[in-house]
Formats: sequence, C-alpha cells, structure tokens
Amino acid sequence: MKGLLLFKALLLLGFCGGAYAGSVTVEGVDREITINQAQSKVPEGKKVTETSCTTIEVRLDPRYRCTVIWE
Repeated sequence: MKGLLLFKALLLLGFCGGAYAGSVTVEGVDREITINQAQSKVPEGKKVTETSCTTIEVRLDPRYRCTVIWE
C-alpha cells in the first residue's frame, strides 16, 4: 500500500513539479519605479513572463500596484 502511495506521489510530482511560476506584487507612487522594484525581487535566473499594473486612486493621487510573474 505504501508503495502505491509513493508511486502516485512521484507520478504527480513528475507532472506538476517541473513547472513553477512565481509572482511578486509591489505598490508605489510612480509606475516605472514600482515595476522596477517588483522586477528586482525576481529570483536570479528566472525569466519574467508577465508584468501588469493596476491604478489605485488614493486621495486623488494615483498609486500603482504592479505584479511581475516569472517562471
């Protein structure tokens, strides 16, 4: 029984273990600086696959929440 559970776990890791995507979200007052801050948190050797920003109005001043996704 333990052997079957181990086999299923290894089989699942084989299908899911290879593709890991991570992300980081940073908030700031300048869009470009916020993107740069988020990109600086990407682990070395990882490739950025997507960058997106949302504008948030705070007391009539825009703030930016930017997310960087890597694989």
